[in-house]
Amino acid sequence: MKIKFIISTLAVLVLMGFASSTAKAQNDMGKVDDLGRIAIVPYVTDQVEDFPEIAKNNLRSKMAQILTKNGIAGSAGFSSQFIMVPNISVLSKDVVAGAPPKVAMNLEVAFFIGDGLNGVKYGSTAVYAKGVGSNETKAYIAALRNISSSNKEIASLIETAKGRIIEYYNDNCDLILKEAEGMAAQNEYDQALATLASVPEVTKDCFNKAQDKIGSVYKAKINRECDILLNQATNAWNSGQDLAAAQEATELLNQIEPESACYAKVKSLSRTIKAGVKDVNNKEWQLINKQLESITQIEKNRLANSREIALAYAKNQPKTVTYNVRGWW
Repeated sequence: MKIKFIISTLAVLVLMGFASSTAKAQNDMGKVDDLGRIAIVPYVTDQVEDFPEIAKNNLRSKMAQILTKNGIAGSAGFSSQFIMVPNISVLSKDVVAGAPPKVAMNLEVAFFIGDGLNGVKYGSTAVYAKGVGSNETKAYIAALRNISSSNKEIASLIETAKGRIIEYYNDNCDLILKEAEGMAAQNEYDQALATLASVPEVTKDCFNKAQDKIGSVYKAKINRECDILLNQATNAWNSGQDLAAAQEATELLNQIEPESACYAKVKSLSRTIKAGVKDVNNKEWQLINKQLESITQIEKNRLANSREIALAYAKNQPKTVTYNVRGWW
């Protein structure tokens, strides 16, 4: 049975590289740029009856724009426990006479930020928006477009939320680390790494502890994967000991991280495969030999594309999360 990899955990090495440049310091609020590393994601509920789906998408985009403007948007594809969620109240809706007639809407758009997993609201603010369109949907969209991404009240709300999020990590750091350890103990390495990587850099002490833990979890992950893939490669080779078997075994060996504990055995098996098929058709053997010799080059190739790997890793995280916003409004 072949193992299905999520995305190379080399993305985690990128995060570890970030950690090496972070000075060991006490927890503090840091600079505004540091605070921007906290992740808040937009979340739109079905709270408004008959709220058009296209308008909902526009509202989600508007919140993402606001969060980006304030340097706090979550990375693409990542789920976050910290959310910005809106609630819309229609203050008035009128049909404006004309040819053709238009719809005019006055909205109160309240924004809430908090811990969506634990259901804790950190703060809220409301803005008013007007929009006119040829139909109700377009009136909604026009009103939402008029909300400024530089709104001072919303910016103040975000600043308040930043401080509360830092407090959360400072107060719950040991629990977060223990949860990650439990995930790793159940071989849920990617989930453990994602949990540890979610600790923002501005929470200095907790961030450094999380980065240290990332190293041990990463090693445990690649060591387990090495054992599994090496066993599969060995069985593949022993099943035929011909070119087809060599090809299958080589494809498995090429997935193993060179830093894993069993990599010496990987090299030993590759030498065995070379010796076992050295007398076959020269052209086909050259292909197999080239693949075997490329094993040590894989790490360099992956590191050269570390940005793409990190993005792919993020996109593989769960995108559907059930949030608890009961009692927020």
